[in-house]
Amino acid sequence: MLKRMNLGMVMVVGFAFISGCATTGRNYQPDIDSLNSRITSLQAELSSKDQEIKKLQTKLGDQASALVKAESEKRDLSDRLSSAVAKLDAASKKPAENPDYSDIK
Repeated sequence: MLKRMNLGMVMVVGFAFISGCATTGRNYQPDIDSLNSRITSLQAELSSKDQEIKKLQTKLGDQASALVKAESEKRDLSDRLSSAVAKLDAASKKPAENPDYSDIK
């Protein structure tokens, strides 16, 4: 009976070692420190990328405003050109009463 109890105890202890319940005294602190360092590094990189995104969004907004302004100027110049062409067509169709005078400005 005593041999069975000893055998049972050996089996329980052996199972504990096999299943990982018993530790070998491994120090996990270096792994934890390494992971914490990596997390800190990634957080800094994320912050840097966030700042870069904000700068690019600002730049994109500025370019969109410049595009709207340029399109407005284009429409204005196109209207002025159309007006000048219309005046030129009108002037070329009507007979010149005074050849020295032109109404094109």
